[in-house]
Amino acid sequence: MPYCSRCGVEVDEGVGDCPLCAAPIQSLGEAAPRRESGPYPQHIIDPEDAYRLSKAERRRIGIELLTLAAALASGALLLVDMLTASSPGWSRYAVASVALGWIVSVAPLALSRKPKAALAVIGAAVVAFLLAIDGMDGSLGWAVRIGVPVALAAYAAIASTGVAVASRKVKGLNIVGIGALGLAAFLIALEAILRLGLGLGVRPYWSVVAALALVPVAVLLFYLHGRVLRGANLRKIFRL
Repeated sequence: MPYCSRCGVEVDEGVGDCPLCAAPIQSLGEAAPRRESGPYPQHIIDPEDAYRLSKAERRRIGIELLTLAAALASGALLLVDMLTASSPGWSRYAVASVALGWIVSVAPLALSRKPKAALAVIGAAVVAFLLAIDGMDGSLGWAVRIGVPVALAAYAAIASTGVAVASRKVKGLNIVGIGALGLAAFLIALEAILRLGLGLGVRPYWSVVAALALVPVAVLLFYLHGRVLRGANLRKIFRL
């Protein structure tokens, strides 16, 4: 008795097509004809394919959403402030903060392939924010003496740490060790800036104690990575 070569169901003699799948019925010893197309699609279309965006599209949508959110928040703050006063007051500080948050969030997305440029934009935005906040009262004081120097010191520590990690291709515990050294240097610079800004001299105190605590930790991490773990990847060790 003939049978369908596609679904295997038996059919009666003389039937040309399978009643289940509509495939042609081949006789014994007859090669199955090649069909260019069938009743079923060769590729199943997943409805979710339309929502699978590329990385560039996701970044663009993220930038648009962040921009819209920042604009709506700034407009709402200004509107509430203008309802109670004839000119913007406290809302200036809030809008400046929203603008800084927008730049910090958008820069890594817009400059995803240029991390150095993104870091430079964020650093410049922080400095401009501090000067703008301080200058809204009509004069520059703490921003020039303390705010901007602290921001520049933090930027230098982060940039130097990133360059050291990238240039030497540091991995594992060495990254944490270099970060500890960068933090120690930043704390010393922070105390020096604060003491100079407050007129207390340049002799450091607590930052030296913190640095003396961080340096041995960094040395221990370097030793563990180089001698004990022998450069093993932390992701493999902790199964991350």
